[in-house]
Amino acid sequence: MHEQTQQAIARLLFVLCCAAPSCLTLGWITITKSVWYQSRATQRLEATIQNSLGLIVEFEKHLHPAPDRWILSNLTFRHPETLAKVGRVREVHWVSTPEESRMLMEQPEIEAEHLEMFWECIHDEILRRPKQLKHPVSVAANDLTIHSGNQSFTFSDLDASIVNSENASTLSAQLQLADGFNQPPIMLEVLRDRRIFQDHQSQALTTTFTLNTNGTTLPCSSLANFLPLFERIGHSASFSGYLQWQLSLDQWQLNLRGARFESIELDRLFESQSHRLSGTATVQLDRCFISPHKKQSEISGSLLAIQGLIGKNLLQQANEHLKIKLFQTQSWDQFPGDIPYDTLSIGFDINGTQMQLEGMCRNQAGYKGYPNGTAVILNGYPLAQTINESIESLRLLTAIAPNHSVPVPLSQQTHWLTNILIPPSRPSSETLTTPPRIRSARLWQGGPAVRQPQ
Repeated sequence: MHEQTQQAIARLLFVLCCAAPSCLTLGWITITKSVWYQSRATQRLEATIQNSLGLIVEFEKHLHPAPDRWILSNLTFRHPETLAKVGRVREVHWVSTPEESRMLMEQPEIEAEHLEMFWECIHDEILRRPKQLKHPVSVAANDLTIHSGNQSFTFSDLDASIVNSENASTLSAQLQLADGFNQPPIMLEVLRDRRIFQDHQSQALTTTFTLNTNGTTLPCSSLANFLPLFERIGHSASFSGYLQWQLSLDQWQLNLRGARFESIELDRLFESQSHRLSGTATVQLDRCFISPHKKQSEISGSLLAIQGLIGKNLLQQANEHLKIKLFQTQSWDQFPGDIPYDTLSIGFDINGTQMQLEGMCRNQAGYKGYPNGTAVILNGYPLAQTINESIESLRLLTAIAPNHSVPVPLSQQTHWLTNILIPPSRPSSETLTTPPRIRSARLWQGGPAVRQPQ
């Protein structure tokens, strides 16, 4: 081959195999490093995440070290309508393959007031859209912090997985409190079940939220914005045990078997009631199943409160409607306001329309020799005692209802209890002997009472 031909071929090979790839590489690097390309890539990535989560996502920078790997820094999640800040994450390592997606989040933070919004995002955008997320997702988080007002608590580790199938979508998670290294992790599961609907057994799909703390004490303030029940018992209250909450359209049912609530602020629980009761209480639920649409309510447990105040009107109402015997009533005048107490301990068993109360002060240390049924003690003297007799569960609602003449004890303060206390299917013998009175079906909010004409 002629020397000039060899040189031409060598130059051509250099251009094709060295110069051209180098120019293309330099050009690609220049384009990808440009502000225009970075902005377009950021917008596409934010749109992808927003389409998956339903939240507006903003981040300061991102790296794409491999075709299936991203590193995102300083993410902020906002609600798409209100633009309220839902949470933030310092850094996210994201690996996506055709088989699965894996995420590692560093120092995520969630605002407790927007916890319900975060729940709706997971439930509506992920669990209810199985075709949107076809492959499993694994999520790990370090130092997950939930901010609730001036308080905050941290989970040192979180391991979660999301699996979608034709019949159901499941979110499973294990959480470890930062100050509970020697305690077992908290187990959380959210199940979106489509089997009953597919089998034509129901017109509605159900979502089941299950929480098991495995003995770990969880601050109730963490779930106060998510479960109104936890908001009513005070910011210092804590929860441990089992909780299962099932939702279906406008129906729900709650299971709290073996649950324990500690440091309940009774004054916070009764702040909207017309009767006074304060103190720090502990409630142990041995059995608790509530299903309003099935008209089923089975609750059994005990309440222990110490060092509080109880209103005289509330004691009188308990005597009249709950058949609780009162003692030392002649000495009540020495207290200008509410009556203080040392110990209030009472067991309760609600089964449908019936309820039974049992004073349990003698089960506490230092009160072994007190009579059976002693429910309230002050300065070593019994103030109230229960009787071993079953009564209608609606009497509890009557006892704490405001003092007015309408016999149906429905008020703005007590109407939520109608989901728990089930009325009898027919009047009892006591009700039949009571002279008829005018009834009002409206929620009582004050003002003149409805009375019979004189």
